[in-house]
Amino acid sequence: MNWSVPTMLCLALLLDAAGMAAESDSGATRPSHRAQYGPWRSCMIGGGGYLQNVVLCPSDPQRVYTYVDVGGVYRSDDGGRRWRMMNAGLPSLPSAQNARSLLVDPRNEDRLIVALGDAWTEARGIFVSSDGGEAWRATLAAPFFGNGEYRWAGPLLARHPADPDIVLAASVDKGVWRSLDNGEAWEQCGATGLYPTDLRFDVMHPDRVWLCAQDSHLWVLGEERAFKAGFFRSDDAGLTWVKVNDRSPSEVLQDPGDASMLYGIVGGAIHISLDQGATWEPFAEGLPPRASEGYASEDEFESLAAGPGFLLTASTKGTFYRLNAGESVWRKVEREGLREVYEGEEWFRHESGGFGSALCSIIIVPRDPDHWFFTDWFAIYQTFDGGRNWELTIDGIEDTVIHVLQQDPSDPAVVHLGMADNGYFRSTDGGGRFHNIPSRDGITNNIKCIALSPAEAHRVYAVGPQQWQWEANQVFVSENGGRTWKRSSMEGLPDMTEHHCNSIAVDPRDPKSAYLAVSGKVKPQGGGVYHSGDGGESWTWMGEGLHEGAEFFSHSIWDTDREIAVGPDGSRVCIRHDRWEVWRWDAGANAWVQVDVTMRGAPNGVVADVLRPGRFFLAAGGIHRSDDGGKTWAEVLAADAGHVAVDLATPDRVAAGTQDGVALSEDGGATWRVLDRRLPNRLWNTVAFAGDRLIVGSSGSGAFWLPLTAAAESPITAKCTD
Repeated sequence: MNWSVPTMLCLALLLDAAGMAAESDSGATRPSHRAQYGPWRSCMIGGGGYLQNVVLCPSDPQRVYTYVDVGGVYRSDDGGRRWRMMNAGLPSLPSAQNARSLLVDPRNEDRLIVALGDAWTEARGIFVSSDGGEAWRATLAAPFFGNGEYRWAGPLLARHPADPDIVLAASVDKGVWRSLDNGEAWEQCGATGLYPTDLRFDVMHPDRVWLCAQDSHLWVLGEERAFKAGFFRSDDAGLTWVKVNDRSPSEVLQDPGDASMLYGIVGGAIHISLDQGATWEPFAEGLPPRASEGYASEDEFESLAAGPGFLLTASTKGTFYRLNAGESVWRKVEREGLREVYEGEEWFRHESGGFGSALCSIIIVPRDPDHWFFTDWFAIYQTFDGGRNWELTIDGIEDTVIHVLQQDPSDPAVVHLGMADNGYFRSTDGGGRFHNIPSRDGITNNIKCIALSPAEAHRVYAVGPQQWQWEANQVFVSENGGRTWKRSSMEGLPDMTEHHCNSIAVDPRDPKSAYLAVSGKVKPQGGGVYHSGDGGESWTWMGEGLHEGAEFFSHSIWDTDREIAVGPDGSRVCIRHDRWEVWRWDAGANAWVQVDVTMRGAPNGVVADVLRPGRFFLAAGGIHRSDDGGKTWAEVLAADAGHVAVDLATPDRVAAGTQDGVALSEDGGATWRVLDRRLPNRLWNTVAFAGDRLIVGSSGSGAFWLPLTAAAESPITAKCTD
C-alpha cells in the first residue's frame, strides 16, 4: 500500500495521541494542573535548571521554597508537590532571576530574603519579600553569582540561631554583610576579596560563624579576576573574621551529636576536622574511592545533611550513603523504587537517567527523619521512607532557557521549540504541552534556531551542536514535522569545529532553499552566508560584498536571535550584531550591501513577513520595519526589544519581546499594546504564534502561552492537512 506524506503525518499524530492516552491511563500518573499567571499559562515541558536548594518553613510545614540558578524563586503550598514561580515582582533586568541563596523567617513563612545576580551584569544583590514572593524590594546592591561556579555548594545567607533578626550575607569580592533588622539595612563586615561558597552559624555557639571560600579564576564584568581560597571564622556574629586555614571545604556541616566535629567537602570528597577547621582529614570509608572528577559521577560528593543521629551524603549520580551516630563507615542506602511523573505523564528524562545528576543539596525534614528532599541539575525528588523509594516532584517548575520558537503556519496546534541543554521539543496542542524528541531520533541538545517554509511546513530545519555542547555547528533536517531528524552532510561548508552557525532561514516559496549564517572571518570556505538548494545537504558560499576578512556573524550561541531572513519575493536581509550593521542582498549586483539604519541598540534579530513581500522587521533597541526589501527602515516601536516575530498565517500580526514584557501589533506595527505583565519572566522573550495563541519563551522560566481570542482558550489538537 502506498501512503501519501499527509496521510503518514496524520497517522503519526494519531499514534502520538494514542501513546499519550495510554500513559495517562496507566495508573502510575497523577492529574495535570497547569500553572497560570494572570492570563498566561505555563507551557508544560518538564525542564529544570540547576535547582540549588529546598527551603522549609518552620512556621508552616506545607510551605516550601526552592530557588534556581537562572529561574528565580518557586513556592509550594502543599509540601513540595506543586510549585509556582514567584518572580513577577522582581525587576525585569538581566540576572535578576539568577538566585544564589534564599532565607525564610522561621517566625513567618511569608518573609523571604533572596540573593540574586551573576558575573556578567551589574550587581543585583539582596531582595526582600513580606508576602511570600508576590512582591519584592531591593535592600542591598552586592554581587552574588547565581549561575556561577560552586552554585551547588552551601548557602550564602545565614540567620543567627538565637536572634532571627540578625542575618549575614556573603557576597563575591565585596565581603560579608550584616543586617540587624531581618534584611532591611546592611553594614559591611570585612572578609572582602573572596569567592564564598558556604556561610554557617555554629549551632552550639550562636555568635560563631563559618565561612568557606574557594580558589576561583573567572571573568567579572569583563575583567579577569582571581580569588584565593580560605576557611574563616567569626566569633562576634560576623562583625570580624580570622582565617583558620588557607585551604577550605566548599561547604561544612557540624556533627548532630558532637558539634565540635566538622565535616566538609574538599575537592569532591568528604573530610572531617576535629580542631575547628585548622586541619582536615579524609573521612570516606565506605564511599567509592576517588577515580575521576566531574559534575556527575559515583565518586564525586558535593552535599551533606544532618538528621537526628545520622548524616547523609550522596554522589553526584544520586547514590545515597548514611553515617549513623557513633559509626565511622558510610553505608549505602539501597534504592528500591523511582517514580518520575511530571504533570500527569512520564518525565521525558526518565529513560535517559536524569535522577541525581550533579546532585546539589540534601534536605531532611526535621519533624520526619525519613522524609528527605534532594535537588540536582534538573529536578527535585522526595523520599518518605528514608531513601528506599523516590518520587519526582517538580510539577509547575519550568526552569529552562528557550533559544527559539517556530510556528507551523499550516497547523495552529503545532509549535517547534529549541532550548539550552535539553534540545528540541514539539507541541501538538498549541503550546500547552511540549514533548522532547530525544537524541536517538537524530537531533542533539542546545537547539539554537528552527526554520521552515510555509510552502512545505513539515520540512523543518534546525541548528545545534554536532555533539553535546553549548554551541551550534550542525544543521538538522526533519521531513515529518519534527518527529525524527537527520544530519546534513554539511558539504561545502568550512570546518565547523572552528566555525559556528547560529541562524538558518528558509525561502518562503521553496522549502529546499535554505540560508545559513556561518561565523568566522568572511571569505569563501570561511565565515559568511551559505546557500543550499537541495534541502540542506550541500552548501555554496554567497558572502560577496560582506567585509571580507572580518568577523561577521556571532560565534556564541548566547549572543543573538535570528541573523538572516528571506522574504517571499526573494529579498534577503542579514545583521551584524557586534558592529550594529544591517545588510541586504542586491540581486542586481549579486552581492550584499550595507544599509543605513538609525538604531537604539545592537541588532539582535531580523524576520521576514511571508505574507507581505518586501516587509521585514528588525529588533535593534526598538522594532524597525522595512517595506522595500531592507533598503529603508523606520522605527515602529520605541521599547527596548530583543526579539520579534511575525504571524505566518494571519496578516499584519507581529509580536516583540521587550525588556519589560511582550508587545503585540495587529496592524503591521503601526500600533502596539503591551500584554499582561504578570508574566513571571518578562525580559526579552522570544515569541511565536500558534493560531490565535501567542507563545513566548524565557531565559530561565520555560515558555508560556496566551490566548489572543476567547476561542483560543479552548483545547486544540494537531490536524491532518491535505
